[in-house]
Amino acid sequence: MRILFVLSGNSRETDPAAGTEQVPLKNPVHQGETLMELGNEVDFYFIRGKGLAGYLRNIPHIRKKVRKGGYDLVHAHYSLTAFAVSLAGRFRIVVSLAGSDVLGMPGLLPLTRFFSRYRWKKVIVKTEAMKERLRAGDIIVLPNGVDTGLFFPSDRSEARKQLGLPDKRIVLFVADPSRAEKNITLAHEAVGLLGRDDVILLPVHGVSHCRMPLYYNAADALLLTSLWEGSVNAVKEAMACNLAVVSTDVGDVRANVSGLAGYHITSYKAAEIAGKLALVLDSSVKINARERLFDLGLDSASVAGRLIEIYKSVNS
Repeated sequence: MRILFVLSGNSRETDPAAGTEQVPLKNPVHQGETLMELGNEVDFYFIRGKGLAGYLRNIPHIRKKVRKGGYDLVHAHYSLTAFAVSLAGRFRIVVSLAGSDVLGMPGLLPLTRFFSRYRWKKVIVKTEAMKERLRAGDIIVLPNGVDTGLFFPSDRSEARKQLGLPDKRIVLFVADPSRAEKNITLAHEAVGLLGRDDVILLPVHGVSHCRMPLYYNAADALLLTSLWEGSVNAVKEAMACNLAVVSTDVGDVRANVSGLAGYHITSYKAAEIAGKLALVLDSSVKINARERLFDLGLDSASVAGRLIEIYKSVNS
């Protein structure tokens, strides 16, 4: 099968070790690479230009790319990208939506529903809550998979040495702190309530994806204080590295970690979050969450297999 992935190329990650800037090797790109490993042909078109107007300027370039490529279908990632693809021509489109596309942009939701119902062949969302809110088109719940070949447990001391981190208890915060829904103010407040000089909150954003396993393995816990999410990649990556997690009840976190030792769901009360963090930081319980990912079929190979079935249904 020959597929064109269309996604944003506006975000960049810096790899401090190499001193280079690169297109982020995050979920859509890794998903495409996994599909190639399974024998499919995948090309990428990266949107350049921000805001709705910036995305729409890519329409003629997308149209030209599709006409020349002879693709079986186009897989557009996220709503603004999918709008541009939809206006570029009449071809088969599969769309993946993030949590913010459905839960965080109410002004665009009517337009998303319109295209979902009348233009997109299949719409992939991350959670049942997203499906219930969208309520339009042929919707399939399929979370992002985790690259378990990249994310796996390793020695904490060595990871800290490579990152130059201090000898303290490290609470990791993996998100763009400038995004209001990530709620970093609450994270700072909760860690502050611990009143411990040996604990630091470490926000991580814009780091090369291939270096992220070092941060998960260097940390003592991952903290998520988001107001909303789809399928939370940071939590799944932490699970792959057997890192403890304290999280608000968003997205698919509860479904994925329920019953796992070292994993706690909390309210938005800073005192409660601090209490859960204290439990994790002072616990000697063995974390064994990695196997849960395979049990749930959330490794990248399993998710890619399900994605291929979706593509086949579009082309049948």
